Amino acid sequence: MARTVTEIKAGITTDFMANESMATYYGFAMGDSFDSVFAKVSFESIIFYIVASAIFVLESLYDTLKAYVDAALAARLTHNRQWYVDLSKAFQYGDAINPLTGTYDIIDESKQVIDYAAVDEINGTLFIKVARLVNGELAPLSAEQITAFTSYIQAAKDAGVVVQTISDEGDDARLVIDIWYDAQVLNADGSAIDGSGEPAKDTVQSYLKNLPFNGEFTILALEDTLQITKGVVIPNTLSAESKYANNEWDVIDGKVKPHAGYMVVKDENLTLNYRAYDGN
Repeated sequence: MARTVTEIKAGITTDFMANESMATYYGFAMGDSFDSVFAKVSFESIIFYIVASAIFVLESLYDTLKAYVDAALAARLTHNRQWYVDLSKAFQYGDAINPLTGTYDIIDESKQVIDYAAVDEINGTLFIKVARLVNGELAPLSAEQITAFTSYIQAAKDAGVVVQTISDEGDDARLVIDIWYDAQVLNADGSAIDGSGEPAKDTVQSYLKNLPFNGEFTILALEDTLQITKGVVIPNTLSAESKYANNEWDVIDGKVKPHAGYMVVKDENLTLNYRAYDGN
């Protein structure tokens, strides 16, 4: 990462002031600060600034070159998970890929219906999880879209790779949490005295909504987020469970990665027990 002009100039002046020959020539004591000997408008200061600026431009160009090379290398790395993520997001609903190139002849972003994608590898099989945004909320592809996407992946994937596509409703979370609250800030039902909603409930919903796609839900991270919520003194998770589709509820043992790539908690599955904190 390129240093700032100030940092570069400081390095130059430090070496300059530590040079015995320069100290003898200018008559300063070795180790003196540059600014105590030379004015900002002095010839030496201006020259060092010009040199530092040139070095800054060069270092910035190196940063740009590195970023370009890294991006080019990443684009060439097939057979990795990121390649399949990019392949998934490139899917155009209603178009067919060119069988000779494995890509679309015309890129039409208006037909790219997949907003989120992730890949897990389990026992030699790639599980590609995809979702779209509907009114700002994560949602599965329609039945027609998932059929077309599955056909697209089978046609574009590497030969011999076993792939399964997943696009489901978000995994359900069921939580029971004790909330010790500050009675000066919250009412007994958890609502904010100033009328700004129900902070603890809003925090739980926000935490789940802002999880990275296919990221882990952790009880500790949720409690950390609740801990800094307005009016919350102590959060204590009594139980946490999750399930996907029509499966049974599973106890969350500290953490869980959602099958669908994302999680939701319905009002009927969120129990917050509010207890006034008295400091004793």
